[in-house]
Amino acid sequence: MPTLTVAGVEEALHPYKSVGSSFIQQLNLILPRLYAMGMWRDLTYETTISSTDQNFTLPEEAESVLSALIDNDPAMARSQFHDYRLTGRSNDGTTLANYGIVDDGFSPTINELEADKAYNILITPIAPDTTIPRTSTDFISITGLNNSSSPVIHTYKPNLDTATTVGSPNITSSLEFTSITEIRNGDSSLATPVKVQAVNVSNTSETLDLAVVQEANKVNAYRRYRMGNDSSNTVKKTMRLLLKRSFKPLINSYDVVRPSNLNALKHGLLGSVAEDNADLERATYHWQVCRQLLEEEQDAYRGAAKPAVKFDPSGSGSRIPNVM
Repeated sequence: MPTLTVAGVEEALHPYKSVGSSFIQQLNLILPRLYAMGMWRDLTYETTISSTDQNFTLPEEAESVLSALIDNDPAMARSQFHDYRLTGRSNDGTTLANYGIVDDGFSPTINELEADKAYNILITPIAPDTTIPRTSTDFISITGLNNSSSPVIHTYKPNLDTATTVGSPNITSSLEFTSITEIRNGDSSLATPVKVQAVNVSNTSETLDLAVVQEANKVNAYRRYRMGNDSSNTVKKTMRLLLKRSFKPLINSYDVVRPSNLNALKHGLLGSVAEDNADLERATYHWQVCRQLLEEEQDAYRGAAKPAVKFDPSGSGSRIPNVM
C-alpha cells in the first residue's frame, strides 16, 4: 500500500469525518492515538547524526531511539538520568562512556549557544523556498539572556524587522543573546517551514541551528541524548540511529499521512465520531478494529522476518535425564 497525502486520504474518507470540523483537524485528532498504539509500518526510520559535543538532538520528526551505533559500535539506549542514579555525572562526561547514550529529556533548541559568546538571531527560508511566508505580524518570540544576563523576550515580525541586506529574504535584529530558554511560534501556521539560527557576533561565519518553525502556537522542544565524548569538543562521533517517528501535526493538503492504511483510518474516524456522541461501546469497537487492521498490515509487511519461538522438549541439545 502506498503512502498517501492528506488530499489522498480525504478523497477516500471524507464522508466519515465529524460534521462541522475540517478533515485535517480530524486526522490531527486520531493519528496521535495510532502512533501510541504500536510500531506500525512507516513509523520507524534510520538516520545518521554527527556531533563533536557530549550530546546530540533528534530530528523534530523523531520521538525516540530504538537502536544506536556510535562509530559503528552498538550502544545501549538508557533511560533518563540513568547515570545519575548509578555513578553520578562528571563534568568532563567520562562517566557516560560506560552507558552508551542516555536520555536527557527535552531541550528548547537543536543546539545550545556556546558559553562566553554572544549571538544574533537569523530567520531564513528553507530550500527550495526563497522567501519567508508573511502570514502574521506575531511571528516568532524568543526568550533568553542577553549580555547583561537579564531575561529578555523579543518577537520577530516579518513586516517590521530589518532584513540583513537590501533585498534579502532573511529576518534578523541587533539584539544579542547568550542563551536561549524558549522559542515560541506565532499565532498562525506557515505555509512552509523556516529555520531559526544563531549567528556569532564576533564571527558571522559561525552559525548554530536552533529550531525549525511552521506550526502555530507551539513552544519548540527537541529530544536530546547524552553520550561519552572528549570534553574538548574536538572529537567527532557519528551516530547511526533507528528511530520511531513522532506525530507531527498536519498543516497542508500535501502533507504525508503515516500510517496510510485507509481501513484503519476509517475506523479511527468512526471511533472519534462515536466518542463525540458519547457512544463508548461503539467507539471501543471501532478502535479495536483499527488496531487489528494495523497489526494485520504490519504482519503482512514483515513477511518471513518474524521472531520465532522454538521449544526443544529434550532440553538444550540433549535428553532430559529421568531423576525419578
